[in-house]
Amino acid sequence: MASALPRRARPTIPTESMADVAFLLLLFFLVATAIQTETGLPVTLPPVSTASGPAGVPSLLVVVVGADGQLLADGELVRRDVLRARVATYASGAAVPRVAVQATRRTPYDAYLAALDAVLLGHRDAGLPPRLTLREPVP
Repeated sequence: MASALPRRARPTIPTESMADVAFLLLLFFLVATAIQTETGLPVTLPPVSTASGPAGVPSLLVVVVGADGQLLADGELVRRDVLRARVATYASGAAVPRVAVQATRRTPYDAYLAALDAVLLGHRDAGLPPRLTLREPVP
């Protein structure tokens, strides 16, 4: 016959302090996490101006990067090294040298960055901080 064994009580896990533990873990991870901020290119963006500087030097040099990666400086087809030298010459001669870099929507990203790099290096060659301005994309 079946013996009458006493029923065992089921063990329980105390959950009263579980909310406190979760809150403390949340605080720990919020404090211990390093939040990185995005940094961009350090350039000054002045307003667009078409006024001329001293001795007829224009105050804005327009660089256009075409869809095929070709570079135009004030409407003239140039190579990247020539663009760098031209920006250096322009930046040292203008009163407030500004360079506008335009691109089409189909311009390869590496071609745009190469043009921007040539402009920044041209300013560095002239010993001046870069001054870029934003222009509307070329259609």
